[in-house]
Amino acid sequence: MKYSRYRFNYILWMIYGLVICIYFTVQTSLVCSMLGLGWLFYFLGTAGCAFLLILLVYVPIRMLAEKKNREKAEMRHVQLWECLFLILALAAALALRLWMASAGGAELFGDRTLYDSAAAAAGSRDGLKGLTFQAIFLFLLTRLFAWLGVWENTCILLQIGLQLAAIALLYPAVRMIAGRIVAAAAVTAAALLPVYVEYCLAATPESLRMLFLSLLLLLTGVLLQKLKKSGKKSASSGLLIFLTGAAAGIASFLDYFFLSVFLLGFLGILYLERRTSQKGTAVREAAVYLIAGICGFCAASGLQLFLFGGEPAAIIREWILRNMVSQSIGWGSFANQEALFYFLPLLFFAFFYVFGFFEQKGNLGIIWIVPFVFLLVSDLLFGTTMEKQTITLLYWGVFAGMGVHSMCCFDREKKKKQKGRSKRNAPDLLREEAAQENVSFPLPGEPIPNPLPGPKKHIPKEMDYAFEPDAADMRYDIENLEEADDFDLL
Repeated sequence: MKYSRYRFNYILWMIYGLVICIYFTVQTSLVCSMLGLGWLFYFLGTAGCAFLLILLVYVPIRMLAEKKNREKAEMRHVQLWECLFLILALAAALALRLWMASAGGAELFGDRTLYDSAAAAAGSRDGLKGLTFQAIFLFLLTRLFAWLGVWENTCILLQIGLQLAAIALLYPAVRMIAGRIVAAAAVTAAALLPVYVEYCLAATPESLRMLFLSLLLLLTGVLLQKLKKSGKKSASSGLLIFLTGAAAGIASFLDYFFLSVFLLGFLGILYLERRTSQKGTAVREAAVYLIAGICGFCAASGLQLFLFGGEPAAIIREWILRNMVSQSIGWGSFANQEALFYFLPLLFFAFFYVFGFFEQKGNLGIIWIVPFVFLLVSDLLFGTTMEKQTITLLYWGVFAGMGVHSMCCFDREKKKKQKGRSKRNAPDLLREEAAQENVSFPLPGEPIPNPLPGPKKHIPKEMDYAFEPDAADMRYDIENLEEADDFDLL
């Protein structure tokens, strides 16, 4: 997958760099406060840590990657290694969650409201009570309790199953959009980070939300792959665009965090490099995607109104209050001592993407920046619960993979062209640009100019001798003619 490069990318790069600097300073301030250092060391520690990361990690890996790229070593049996990695990641995720469940005595922690509600309604035939993730999770848990009995292990097994399904779908989804390295980083974060492992012991819809996120990312990846290969107008492409946009709109009604995936698909359609496409095709497809998203959101609102009653204004007001009520502290949500040891590696690797942004092969990270910043800014403005910030943590895992990918996989051909262009002097470049500007293209219906050279103009030449003899040597008279000669001058 490749994405185009525009001048707007410079603005996105500055925004991403600003976000990394803010988070770097926040995390460094936490470390300094733990060590008893003053505020002056916050900025010194940030600069020193960044310098050490560049010197000890970025530069050696970049040099090693350049050497490997010159050798053009190709990895064999890539798909087999990918399958093996995914199997190991799922096995490690399952083992960690089972160990956490056994260590915790197979008991739930945190808010037990949904568990108690499901246990109380296990014997009844209550249906879905709303179009929210909490209502859907409560419905699933109630049906599971009615089938297997009210048991805390039932809730734990449901959470583990939802998380494993989300991890299994996350790898192909991110791989289609951003490549193998980024997908491996995202799956590693989702499988091993403690914040995900701990939520298998909580009766919250976080695991269900992760599964919906993976499904929507997978649908977006299928759409981008389809558009990349087709490049032409087709009914199947248009239908897939509409279905993906509608699904993103419905998911955004369930939780506004899914607006990030909607933005990801919208930017992916605009930035995607295709095999063959006409001018304006991407803009029209993005407009269809946007209209489909609005239709999906309105359809979900209408379904809520039809099934559960109410007024349209009340439904929109409820959606705003449900999603945009401050519940935590925003930017500092991960800046605590418990989350520091696993958030710092993600932050460090995401920091490397600042330097590899412009040379990254395929420009893979460009469509992820706006959704990522949207999540962070919404967290700052509205606040979120910690369980919903696990989606933001997945985006951090994606950008950690972007940092690794930009170090190892960069566009060497583009670098060579820029280097060769810088070596040429200004007059040569001006002549090349002038020659390119003078090239005329025939309009439709006009004859194509003859590319062959025209005939040369004939210049007559006069014959001459190599040397001119003297007058004394010019002997043209034949004095003696014999009778036997076979020619006669007379």
